[in-house]
Amino acid sequence: MPSNLELAVNAALSQRQAAYARYAAANPFTMGIDAKRDAAWSEYGFKEEITYHDLYKLYRRGGIAHGAVEKIVTTCWRTKPKMIEGTEDEKAKKETPWEREIKKKFNNRFWRTVAECDRRRLIGRYSGLLIHIRDNKPWDQPVTKGVGIAKFTPVWAGALTPKEFEEDPDSENYGLPTWWEYKERINSKTIARKIHPDRIFIFGDYSDDVIAFLEPSYNAFVSLEKVEGGSGESFLKNAARQLAISFDKEIDFRSLAATYDCDVTELRERFNEATAEMNKGNDVMMALQGATVSPLVTAVSDPSSTYDVNLQTAAAGVDIPTRILVGNQQGERASTEDLRYFNSRCMTRREEIGGEIEDLFRKMADLHLISMPVDVSVLWDDLNAMTKAELLEAADKMAQINQACLATGEEIFSGDEIREAAGYDGPASEVETEEEDDDEGEEDNQANTSSRDNAI
Repeated sequence: MPSNLELAVNAALSQRQAAYARYAAANPFTMGIDAKRDAAWSEYGFKEEITYHDLYKLYRRGGIAHGAVEKIVTTCWRTKPKMIEGTEDEKAKKETPWEREIKKKFNNRFWRTVAECDRRRLIGRYSGLLIHIRDNKPWDQPVTKGVGIAKFTPVWAGALTPKEFEEDPDSENYGLPTWWEYKERINSKTIARKIHPDRIFIFGDYSDDVIAFLEPSYNAFVSLEKVEGGSGESFLKNAARQLAISFDKEIDFRSLAATYDCDVTELRERFNEATAEMNKGNDVMMALQGATVSPLVTAVSDPSSTYDVNLQTAAAGVDIPTRILVGNQQGERASTEDLRYFNSRCMTRREEIGGEIEDLFRKMADLHLISMPVDVSVLWDDLNAMTKAELLEAADKMAQINQACLATGEEIFSGDEIREAAGYDGPASEVETEEEDDDEGEEDNQANTSSRDNAI
């Protein structure tokens, strides 16, 4: 006849199997790719659906996830972009009046706000830039065209939700939101406001099926937290000196309880108090009779290998080399190659950001907030550009090659090519001519000044 314990275990297993059956019936298709175990993700602790709040908590408390977002944002926005009139090939021309106007109107504060929108878009799936217009109208009303801009406010995706959409297929705004709900926090109070689409610009994508930046690596971040928390808990348990007391079989617990002037049922509490005193103090003694005390210590496994596997998965999901993500420099050549790849990745992303910036300026031009030429371009500097020392080193090598080829009487590189390799534009003759012109201009200015002084 089975014992009560066996009956309880069998009942628990039956309930567990029934729970799995109900879960499989309610969730026939899961996110896991393991065809044999439909509930594998549930056992691993991986969520089926990831919300904005999950991503925000991951960024706020997860060191690796936070570092991934910051690495991308700080590299892409290391320098601010430049708006020019015309195409990129026309960037060397003289600055136009429109470019001077845009540079004056949209200063560093504006670009910091746009960079913050970009950061919040990486954390969530999108973010908003609230455009405050000086038209003294409610926020749910269309903008009065031709008035000024008061300021810009970055908005989290969790505080900005599209509520209604244009359903007329003949409308040019078909499928776009007709109004947004903005939950604003003022003095610890949440105020829900209706925002007209004219007053908001969206960075990113608010579609239901869009994949967030941190989402592909979310499961790896969960595993990293398990490894970090589990290994930390293991070290803590060993350091806590949990004690086990083994009594001889001849021990008389009644006599032992009488020694402590307590009942037999209170012995456990007395021993717990003695253990707590030992863990708190340095010079504490435990007197024993007929008992042996031994610490409960287990061998803690090294979490490095398990941690590195999940770290590499997380790094692959966010497309950042592991050495760049955690700041581990092992081998100069490998680190340099990783840095070049990461910079190229950020340069590609800068082009995507440039398209959104151009759309933002087009939107403000449609509202007659700024003027806008037909062709504009958003330019960034090259993240992989050579430093001044590297440029001079390349020019020096070119000069050495010329020196080595003197015996053949052939000049491999011209002086102008070497100047350009060193980072100096234009032939040397033009520079000398400009310097001579400057000297002549200074002499003329001095002569004019002398004549004016004599006239006075």
